[in-house]
Amino acid sequence: METKDSYSKKMKAKFDELNDKWQIERKKLEGRAQHAKVEVKKKFEEQTELLKKNREKMTQKLSQIDHAGEDSWKDIKKGVDTAWQALNEAIKKARSHFD
Repeated sequence: METKDSYSKKMKAKFDELNDKWQIERKKLEGRAQHAKVEVKKKFEEQTELLKKNREKMTQKLSQIDHAGEDSWKDIKKGVDTAWQALNEAIKKARSHFD
């Protein structure tokens, strides 16, 4: 059975890894965006803003888990999993404008 601490550590590690990868990829995509059409640049900027919001939401959810009691953290886990999926989708959408 997964504990609150093990789940929190696992998700924070995944989030940190994703953030590191995104920072590298974002720079590459921004370089491509400079040479893209105006519509593509605009879509990329919109997706980047959505991604930022999803990253903030994920950070908030992880903080909620840290502050939750042993009995209530499982209720928050579902929100973390949902935030994680939304974050991954936002990254895929940001990438899709250049594939």
